[in-house]
Amino acid sequence: MTAQLPPDHLSRYFADRHLHQAMVEAGNREFDECLEMAARASQEVRERRHELPPGEKLRVLRADE
Repeated sequence: MTAQLPPDHLSRYFADRHLHQAMVEAGNREFDECLEMAARASQEVRERRHELPPGEKLRVLRADE
């Protein structure tokens, strides 16, 4: 689903996080949460709600930063 966005697109980052959380929720048998997170990912890809201004990049901090 997120492959249609460029790898450095901010909406792809958020959609990937939502999909990851959906899989975690499914593993915990929380299927209502799973569907909600999958829907958020789909909406993020469709609407591309997060955009960075030209020249800016997303910097994801590690847990120890």
